[in-house]
Amino acid sequence: MSFQILNIVLYSNKGEKRVLNLKPGELNIITGDSKTGKTALIEIIDYCLGSSECNIPEGIIRRTVSWAGLRLQVRDGEVFVARKLPSRGESKSSPIVYYDVKKTIDIPDHSILRQTTNTETLELLLSKHAGIGENIHEPMVGQTRLALSANIRHALFFTFQQQSEVISNKYLFHKQSDPYIPQAIKDTLPYFLGSVDEEYVKKLDHLRRMKASLRTLEHKLSEFESIKGIGVTKAHTLLSEAQDLGIYSAEKLPEAWEECVLSLQEVQRRPVKPEEEITSEDQAFENLQKERLELIEELKKTKGQLDSAKSLDTDRRGYSGEAQEQLARLKSLNLFESIDSYDRICPICQTPLNSDHVPSYDDLRTSVNQLENQVRGVSEPSAKMQQAIRALDEKIDSLKNKLSANRESLEAIQASNQKLQEVRDRGARRAYILGRIGLYLESLPQLENTSNLHIEIQQLHEKIKLLEEEISEETIQDKTSSILSIISQDMSVWARELRLEHSEYPLRLDLKKLQLVADTLDGPVSMDKMGSGENWVGYHLIAHFALHKWFTTKNRPAPRFLFVDQPSQVYFSPDKGLDWQSGDVRDEDREAVGRMFYLAYTVAKELSPKMQIIITDHADINEKWFQDSVIERWRTGEKLVPLEWDNK
Repeated sequence: MSFQILNIVLYSNKGEKRVLNLKPGELNIITGDSKTGKTALIEIIDYCLGSSECNIPEGIIRRTVSWAGLRLQVRDGEVFVARKLPSRGESKSSPIVYYDVKKTIDIPDHSILRQTTNTETLELLLSKHAGIGENIHEPMVGQTRLALSANIRHALFFTFQQQSEVISNKYLFHKQSDPYIPQAIKDTLPYFLGSVDEEYVKKLDHLRRMKASLRTLEHKLSEFESIKGIGVTKAHTLLSEAQDLGIYSAEKLPEAWEECVLSLQEVQRRPVKPEEEITSEDQAFENLQKERLELIEELKKTKGQLDSAKSLDTDRRGYSGEAQEQLARLKSLNLFESIDSYDRICPICQTPLNSDHVPSYDDLRTSVNQLENQVRGVSEPSAKMQQAIRALDEKIDSLKNKLSANRESLEAIQASNQKLQEVRDRGARRAYILGRIGLYLESLPQLENTSNLHIEIQQLHEKIKLLEEEISEETIQDKTSSILSIISQDMSVWARELRLEHSEYPLRLDLKKLQLVADTLDGPVSMDKMGSGENWVGYHLIAHFALHKWFTTKNRPAPRFLFVDQPSQVYFSPDKGLDWQSGDVRDEDREAVGRMFYLAYTVAKELSPKMQIIITDHADINEKWFQDSVIERWRTGEKLVPLEWDNK
């Protein structure tokens, strides 16, 4: 997709048209004398193609021409673009642009011309017609200049060779001597050559998006790793506490974070229940307390029985003693031992006793004997009582022993109360640690897919590496060097055909220096180190022919025309006013110019109908192929601008 020029059209101030017809896909030669307008054609075309300045020479053209236009052949039809020339005193250019596109376009009259677009839009439209797609050149890291997108204006660096440029030994490309243009050529030529393919911008955007995704994933992973790092320490702390509380039995803590999480989940699923242990201990204590109360009650009761038995025995012993004392007193008197039973005399005072009021001796003896028997009965100890007392004593001893054993048991349990408290405390601590484990595990649900995250990051790294290599500056430079190497083959062949100096050595385009270089046995010789204007012109021509052959055969997005202004000037100076047809020109110069034009003719024919070469020159070679290529001959008053325009 690109375009060639079908017509160059000038509109006079009065609306007249001057149409220069060009043939697409062929060599177009405009031969003529000096000051006929040949050199102005490049500036007219450049202005119509969106130049920011109107560099059309002052003189008859600027005096008489109001609009300049081009009819272009594009892929799907024709385009007509015209641009109003700035009037004197106005700005350097006019923003008024007429643009039309159709299948076929008749060259419009002056009255039709009006502004239909502006220069910015024209640049976009022409870039699209040239096939220039989305592209960008991003300077290497550390360079301060801005990124640059190639457009139609950059493509024209490889399309024009002005009179002063084609004989230059310093500058190979159009406008290369202008500020910043050399760097723009270096930045955009790889795109026009195809070192940077049409997918470059998409790949660059894809690379940016992948890098953004990678940064996001790496940030996410970093957060996860940070959480894991802290998490392992925290998990170890929780597992250690679980170990102390007996709810985690492993001797060694797992090292991997994932294993720690699994262990914590296992601890959470199987907690120990301390309540059973506490309940068992409490029941035994209550039983002992109950038993103790029963023993104490029994002991009290038994002691009461013992006291009663002993009290009864003591009372009996007191009565028996008193009776023994009184009996002994009675017996110690022996008052009735010598008294007859029938004597009724007082044994103490020997006074007769009234038998009606005093008991007889026998009665007294009988009473004493009865008393003695009674006292003896009381005084003698009771075996049953003693047996009962001993039984009670034994029971009391037994109860005391049981109480003692009960107390020891209670004391043992009481001693274990601390253990029970510890059990309760441990239970509380277990519940607390289980709660902490639960909270910890609940905070980790997103971390389960970190392995997938690692895989995804690794895959992104590999894709980014491949894409970076694919669009890297080194890869682009390698591709450019490879393309320029192929282009060099044509240059070397054509240089030999033109019999240029150093043509026996390999030739190449040095993109860094924007120079043509011959690699001689003595080292590289750049064009600015070569002598002779013949060589400079020849190297300019073969360099641009080779570039356009590449653009055309590879369908690169550059205009399909090359405009060269007066390449024969080094042989046939227009200032000398030599007549090409006369004998003023040396045969060797005539042959050299013939070889030069014939090369242009063969190149155009080889690339026909896709390539158009336009040459303006004084030369007018009497060869059929040359004469067939002449589209206009500006001699004997014939010029670009009709003389009558200036006379009106």
